[in-house]
Amino acid sequence: MYQYIIKAEREAMIMKAINLKKENTAMDYLGYALYAFGGLGLEILLMMLESSFWGVQSGSWTITQHVIHWGITCLIWGIVGYALMKQPLLIRSKIKKTNWYMAGAIIIVSIAYTSITWNGFKPAIELYNNGIVKFIVQYIYYAVESLLILLIIAHGQKAFEKWFKNANHFPFGALLLAMTWGMIHILTQGVATGIFTCIQSILFGSIYLVLNKDIKYSYIAIAFMFML
Repeated sequence: MYQYIIKAEREAMIMKAINLKKENTAMDYLGYALYAFGGLGLEILLMMLESSFWGVQSGSWTITQHVIHWGITCLIWGIVGYALMKQPLLIRSKIKKTNWYMAGAIIIVSIAYTSITWNGFKPAIELYNNGIVKFIVQYIYYAVESLLILLIIAHGQKAFEKWFKNANHFPFGALLLAMTWGMIHILTQGVATGIFTCIQSILFGSIYLVLNKDIKYSYIAIAFMFML
């Protein structure tokens, strides 16, 4: 009997601890989104260190140096992404056919816009310019970057939904991505690239909402759009 009492008390304490667990606030989710953006920004610091180590700027790196850079960057981003994926995110299921059609339309618009901006099919151009080894590693790099892009959108969307009621159909996460990931491209790669990235940010954030904030399908769609 004594053992049963101890067990019951232990279970009660566990349930109490769970119930007292602090629920994430809007500022918490905004912080997670900014951590994801900060994770992306670590590449700039890494690039500065590598340029100093190699003795040449990134524009003059060899294929091997680029591959090393992308490999290290993917490792850093993977760690950041894994840590932020452990934070609670809303995942919905039962995506309707209408949503799939809308997602398909957004993907087509994204690919068409990218092809116009690049003056051709992006993967074909990069394969031709970079060669097969550099191309493969770079697209792995794109895949990992897509995860942090998704996390900026997802956590940013969650933050604003907690601030504003009935805001779950407005792409706040997309706007946050444009103001962070998009704007930094203006500073680092020029206005044209920055505008392109901001528009892509809106498309990425929109497809996240269209797919009912399903993390798995949203990641696949965003990575697909980003690569193509």
